[in-house]
Amino acid sequence: MIGWTIPDLRAGYEAGRFSASAVAAACLARIARLEPYLNAFISVNMALMEDAAQVDAEWRAGVRKGPLHGVPIIIKDNMNVAGVRTTAGYAGFASDDRVVDPSGGVFNGIDLVPERDASVVSRLKQAGALIVGKSNLPDFGLDGLRADSSYNGDTLNPYDARFAPGASSTGSAAGVAAGFGIASLGTDTAGSILFPASAQSLVGLKPSFGMVPIDGVFPGLSSHHDVAGPIAKTVSDVAILMDVLAGPASADPRTARRAGRPDFVSALDAHAFKGARIGLFEPGQWAPDLHPAVAEHYHVMTEVLTGLGAELVPVVFADTDWRARWESRTSFVGTNSYLAGVDAFLGALGGSNPASRSAFRERAGFEIGVATTAPLHGLLSSATINVGAEDAGMVAVIEQAAALRAHYEAILRDKRIDALFFPRSVNPLPDIGGDTLAYLGDQVVGTEINEMGLPVVTVPAGFLEDGRPIAVDIVGAAIDTDAAILAFAYAFEQATLLRRPPPLSS
Repeated sequence: MIGWTIPDLRAGYEAGRFSASAVAAACLARIARLEPYLNAFISVNMALMEDAAQVDAEWRAGVRKGPLHGVPIIIKDNMNVAGVRTTAGYAGFASDDRVVDPSGGVFNGIDLVPERDASVVSRLKQAGALIVGKSNLPDFGLDGLRADSSYNGDTLNPYDARFAPGASSTGSAAGVAAGFGIASLGTDTAGSILFPASAQSLVGLKPSFGMVPIDGVFPGLSSHHDVAGPIAKTVSDVAILMDVLAGPASADPRTARRAGRPDFVSALDAHAFKGARIGLFEPGQWAPDLHPAVAEHYHVMTEVLTGLGAELVPVVFADTDWRARWESRTSFVGTNSYLAGVDAFLGALGGSNPASRSAFRERAGFEIGVATTAPLHGLLSSATINVGAEDAGMVAVIEQAAALRAHYEAILRDKRIDALFFPRSVNPLPDIGGDTLAYLGDQVVGTEINEMGLPVVTVPAGFLEDGRPIAVDIVGAAIDTDAAILAFAYAFEQATLLRRPPPLSS
C-alpha cells in the first residue's frame, strides 16, 4: 500500500487481483501497527469494512463509479461527514474531553455532528471512494508548523520524528506517506496543504480560490483565502482527484464563476516545459535570500527545467512596483471575517447542534477558543479586527486582493511568463519544536498567494544531506491555471522521480 497509486489500485480491481475488502483490511492493519506512533487520525471509519463490501458488490454487479471506486481516501477533521463528529482538532468540540477556562472552571466539550456532508466529501462518496477516517490537525487548523491538537496531540513526520510534519493538514499528509490511504484531502489558508505535503515528500495542490467547494469545512478565512485540495504521492493522483473535486456546487457560491469542471488528467504533459517561459525566485520580492543549502538545491532544480526546454526568466517582479503594491494592501491582520465564518459554519450544521458562537457558549459554558493550543487563534479571532462577511471593510479587503491579483496577472502576461518556479521555503524544513510565525515567514509563497486566490502545486524535489525532504512550488500565472501548473508539475516529476517513501517497514 505504501507505494500504490490510484491507477495501480484501479488496475488491480479490474484484473481481479484483489478486492476492496482486502484493500480496506490492509489499510486497517497498517493503521493498527503504525498509528500509535504517528497519530495521524482523530477518528477512523468504523464502518470501513462494510463500505468496502458494498464496493465489492458494485464491482461484481458491473457498477463502475469512476477512477476513485474503491480507493481509500483520508479527509481532514475540519470537513463535515453526515452523522460523524467534526472536531476541527479542538477539545471543546469533543464531549469526551474537557477544557479549562482562565478562571479555572472545567467544562465538557460539545460534539458537533453535521446533518450533511461537505460538498467535497459528497463528491468523494459519489465517485465510490472509501473514506478511511478523519485526520489530525491543530485546533481550528490554526498552527503553521505542526498539529498540537488540544484534543489529540501532535502528529509525527513519518520521515523522522524530529522534523516538523507541516500544518495544518498534518494528519492528511502523514496518512498518505505512511500508507494508511492512497490519497487525502487537506485545506489551505496560508500554506496548510503545501507545507505538510512538502514536509512529507508528497504532491499537494492548493487550488485556485473557488475551484473546489469549501462548504461544510470549518473556516480559516473563508471569504477569500480558504481552499480544499488533494495530497497524494504523484501528480497523476492529484489530477485524478481534482477531476472529482473541482467545479461549481450549489451549496458554495464561491464556486459560481465556473460553468463546468476542467479536465485535469488530460492536461498532464511530460513535455509541458518545452518552450515555456518560467519565472524564478527573486530575493526580496517574495521572501529574503535563500539558505545556502536551499539555494544550492534550487539551482540544480532550475537546471532540470533548462534540460526540459524551458526558458528561465530571472527578473519578473524586481523591475516593477510589485513589492510596493503588495506592502500597501490591507491584510487579514487588519480586517477579517473569521468569526462570521465560524457562525456560518455552525449555522449550517443542522439538527440539534448550536447554530452560532453565542448558542455554543450558552450550552457549553465557555467561548469557542478557550484553552486552545493554536497560536494563530488569538490573531484571527480578535474582536477588534473581525467584521461581517458583507461589511464594507471586508469588501474593501477582498477588492484590494482582487486588484493585486489583476496586477500580478498583468505583469506575468506582459512578460509572457507561463508559471513561476520557486523553492517551497527559504530555509530547510524546521524541527517540530520550531516557531510557527517564523516558519510562516520562511515560505516563499504563502499568504500572498492565498489572498490573491492563485493556484500552487508543491512537488517532491529530493532530500537534504540530513534526510529532510525538500520541495519546489510551481505557481500559476493567473487564477484558474490549476491544470496548467499540474502539467508542469507532472513534467518535473517524470524527469526527476525524486520522491522516496519514508523509512517505515512495508
